[in-house]
Amino acid sequence: MSRFSRTIAERCFDEHPAAPEGEKLARYWLSLWRDDQLPLRAAFEPRKVGDLLRSLAIFDVVPGESVRCRLAGTFIVEGAGQDITGADWLAMTRPADRPVRLSRFSDVANGAIGRGMRTARRASGELQLCEEIMLPFADVAPDGTRQVLTHIAWRPTLDNPTITGVSNMGGLLVGFQLAPLAKPAESRARYG
Repeated sequence: MSRFSRTIAERCFDEHPAAPEGEKLARYWLSLWRDDQLPLRAAFEPRKVGDLLRSLAIFDVVPGESVRCRLAGTFIVEGAGQDITGADWLAMTRPADRPVRLSRFSDVANGAIGRGMRTARRASGELQLCEEIMLPFADVAPDGTRQVLTHIAWRPTLDNPTITGVSNMGGLLVGFQLAPLAKPAESRARYG
């Protein structure tokens, strides 16, 4: 018997839909569930969401220990100001924020949906808000590594580029919400 609930996962997006591209990814991820089992990474076919690949990243998470970027799309690279593929995501985080970031990624990797907003500043001075969604896969490597798929709704523009770069990427999401996917009797929500 699974400890997760697809119904809870669906409700997360039914009650609070994501921005259009994030919603497309969420619905695809939901379609990969096997009854009440989280999707396997091998079931995720990038070509099925090809138009979103530039906004996706996959993180390798050892809950309670480490977060490393396995793969980052070109929009994420441009927004960060550097390629973060292979980077220790905690090392790129402000020291005071590292425990919160580790806790959030650990919670998602262990079976939760994470959602929040990333803030940025455009060259014009305009504040830019970008929704970020974090989704877990079921796989657990022998060393305890789990993978988390993220989507950031940030888009570059030539006439008003984002200027905050890496300093912003190292910051935490604001308005972060965690939706544990455990069945009610097993739910142990933690917010960071």
